[in-house]
Amino acid sequence: MTYSRKKKAVNVSIKDIAQEADVAISTVSNVINKTRFVTSDTKEKVINAIKKLDYRPNIIARGLRTRSTRTVAVIVPDISSSFFSQVINGMEEIARNRKYTLILGCTSFDLGEEERITNILLDSFIDGFIYFSGFDNYKLIKKIYDKNIPVVALDKDLGESDIPTVVTDNIAASECCVDYLYKFGHRKIGYITFTYDKQTTVKKRYEGYLSGLKKNNLKFDPDLVLISPEMRLHETTSTYDAVRNFLKKGKIPTAFLTVADVFAFGLLRALKDEGFKIPRDVSVMGFDNIIFSQFTDPLLTTMKQPKKLMGTIAMNLLLDIIEGKEIKEKKIIIPTTIIERESVAFAKEG
Repeated sequence: MTYSRKKKAVNVSIKDIAQEADVAISTVSNVINKTRFVTSDTKEKVINAIKKLDYRPNIIARGLRTRSTRTVAVIVPDISSSFFSQVINGMEEIARNRKYTLILGCTSFDLGEEERITNILLDSFIDGFIYFSGFDNYKLIKKIYDKNIPVVALDKDLGESDIPTVVTDNIAASECCVDYLYKFGHRKIGYITFTYDKQTTVKKRYEGYLSGLKKNNLKFDPDLVLISPEMRLHETTSTYDAVRNFLKKGKIPTAFLTVADVFAFGLLRALKDEGFKIPRDVSVMGFDNIIFSQFTDPLLTTMKQPKKLMGTIAMNLLLDIIEGKEIKEKKIIIPTTIIERESVAFAKEG
């Protein structure tokens, strides 16, 4: 059997459309860009020619003329994560409704890859950026901002910076989790997280855990804390392995708080495989309320972040900036709520 190579597609220009429709090039431009009135008969001729020749506008060329490609970029660390995908779902819905195209750049928690992707997108006439990456790469975000390119930092607290941000108060949310467990009689509360270097969100949740202990007059015990760099990319499976090793040390808290739900999933399985009953022996609390937390056994009690809302707010904020609308609030704080299910119970006496 022999195969023949397809001929390379010919780029169709508006000049070709004009010739096919027997109209002026300016008429074709007016139809495509809706810049001037064109009679319905002439418009129909142009549209038929566009369909016949399968014309696709060159967004880069259009961007050079109009200074807008109606495309926005979102930088994320892990598109396989349920948390990130639910936030992106909210972004995409708003972008589509407002006639913008969303381009994703996935960094896999790699700073070098993050810079490479950002530089490529900067050369591609992107109208704006949402920075939803894993690391706190403030210099890179500021580089975009200093080029007068609209940028919004999502899930990143940039302090007193003028860069618009959409964030959760992670310290207060983690404190609230500790308060909740304390009300259930837990005095030995463990914490599970991955390493938080250059990751403010993760660091602030840990700080919230520490301040929650202090607030409730509980002594910090480092032996009840599990921090592992391996859990960053393979959250559930790596947590399962790390927790089983942790449990062998023999010092078991009455309750665990995890930095995110995906770590709680691995924790639940590890505890069960080691013979613990949840929540009779050990309570477990997550953070995020991703969709799978409704299907664990037992169902996971967790701190809810409204993920789709985070995406819609961030995208609307970015597009408003791009379109020159007045921005009343540059730092938007997303509310959090505890979702009570089955994985937390009162601590055993003694």
